Amino acid sequence: MTSDHERELRMNFSRIYEKLRRINDLIAMRANVVFASMGFFWLCLVFSLLPLKWPATMPFVQYASSGVLQLVALPLIGVGTILAARSSDQLAKEQHDAVMETVNSMRQLMNEIHQLHLELHSKVGEVLENQAQDDDTPRPE
Repeated sequence: MTSDHERELRMNFSRIYEKLRRINDLIAMRANVVFASMGFFWLCLVFSLLPLKWPATMPFVQYASSGVLQLVALPLIGVGTILAARSSDQLAKEQHDAVMETVNSMRQLMNEIHQLHLELHSKVGEVLENQAQDDDTPRPE
């Protein structure tokens, strides 16, 4: 009974884990689109220039730029970049597998050609031996 309960718990955990992984991937991809855009760059630039007009905003700008941008935006960009690279990694793996399959096919063909060459070589040797024996036998005149 315990093993059934443990199995069910594992199944539930794996379902929850998979859903959380999908949600995390979705958030990272969306965040990468937002944080890696020129619009976000201009927003940060304007935000960093606020203390020039209103010096009292300097502590908030420092907090937001060091806390929010460095602790939240940069990791999200990094994870988003990794997720975006997954498709190119998968493509590279598929190309590698296709090349390796072609290499294996070529090896098989080379082995077959080598066997045919050996057979042809032995048959040519037999034919040459037979011709030499025929030339050595005296012919009645």
